[in-house]
Amino acid sequence: MVSIIKGSKILLDIKTVGINGEGIGYYNKLAVFVKGAITKERIYALVTEVHDKYLVATIDSFVEKSNRRAEPFCKFYEDCGACNIQHIKKNEQLKIKRNILINSLKRYTNLDTEKLNIGLTVESPLNNYRNKAQMPFRDTNFGLSLGLYQENTNKFVYIDECKIQSQLVNTVINKVLTILRRHNETTDKKGGVLKYLVVRALESSKEAQVTFILKEFKDSFKEIGKEVYDSMDEIKSVFYSIQDKNSVSIFGSTTILLEGRNYIRDNMLGLKVSLSPKSFYQLNSEASKNLYSEILNSDIKETDIVFDCYSGIGLLGLLIAKKAKHVYSIDYNSDSIKNARIIAKDNDISNITFYSDRIENRLPRLKEENIKPDLIVLDPPRSGLDQKVIDTLRLIKPPRIIYISCNSSTLAKNLSQLLDLYDIEKITPYDFFTETALVETVCLLTRK
Repeated sequence: MVSIIKGSKILLDIKTVGINGEGIGYYNKLAVFVKGAITKERIYALVTEVHDKYLVATIDSFVEKSNRRAEPFCKFYEDCGACNIQHIKKNEQLKIKRNILINSLKRYTNLDTEKLNIGLTVESPLNNYRNKAQMPFRDTNFGLSLGLYQENTNKFVYIDECKIQSQLVNTVINKVLTILRRHNETTDKKGGVLKYLVVRALESSKEAQVTFILKEFKDSFKEIGKEVYDSMDEIKSVFYSIQDKNSVSIFGSTTILLEGRNYIRDNMLGLKVSLSPKSFYQLNSEASKNLYSEILNSDIKETDIVFDCYSGIGLLGLLIAKKAKHVYSIDYNSDSIKNARIIAKDNDISNITFYSDRIENRLPRLKEENIKPDLIVLDPPRSGLDQKVIDTLRLIKPPRIIYISCNSSTLAKNLSQLLDLYDIEKITPYDFFTETALVETVCLLTRK
């Protein structure tokens, strides 16, 4: 049992930064996780949680403060929690992301990381990178407000400007909020219908899309929708969606157009892109150009058959189709596949086949049809690859695999099941989510 009790003050040397941006030190061989602490700092820490194998603490005072510490530039930083390493200088953030990747590989694989070709973290071109906001409404002392919930709580934090969102996203949000206040609209908690506001706004094309997530439809939103649409030239479409009562998803099963057109448009490395409200699109579209370019500059031949798995709206598969013989693009989300087909048609790309199916179902079927891939691209959710997918990969044994990961831990766990068949050619971490400890990674694998 742990002898230390909650409320104890301990002297701690911070050895590293963890996957959630917390500083990690050791006390009597127990890991101690301290929010806001930085590597090589010495602190007095106040223990807030005691567990058998670890402790959680806060900073009580500094004995030695790191010169890598920065002053957070957002006034909501301490309360919001969406950015967890804004207190660290940018160059150090990039090193931390690479170290998180390396530590995951050390923990879950037998690889000698010193011998791996692990690139430096590719910095995000923009700091205010987020092209999409998804914020709950609340009735507050300021009136109808938008914000975020504090990390791991139900405490609402009113936010009038998010520093990592694009200026266009913030401008659209404030415009919509002003109109709703003028119409005296309230949340479902106060007898109204408002639940969430979703705004996607693309600086590159200067096009924005607004979606109201409602408890139920109200006729006043016909007028509100038109007023929002007319308020800014950049707003090209206004939708609403009724949230399903028993669903964890913010969006309901359908989205209904109030004003404007069904899609907003962007350009991704020469590809004309159309986006519906429920389409997945990288939050940091500028950084994704760097990542896609790395993949496109890898060894893709005009004779290659490529499987694009977890394809979303098919952007990477469509870009690869310009270089390869044929691409088979697979995603379970039928809305994404519908969107992908529209993008393919708009760009006159015909050497691509789309499937709305689970990866673990479609890969065996393609094998049964004797379709043999030269390359499989994987871009799974944070939970990583299903065991059935790994088993199928081991059965198919494609010559090359490109694994795009947003979770270093699940990447490393999945790699541990493939490394008897594959060598790692190159791994590159990307700063997709600047000011957070999240790491996007591209891993190129070649069959032994």
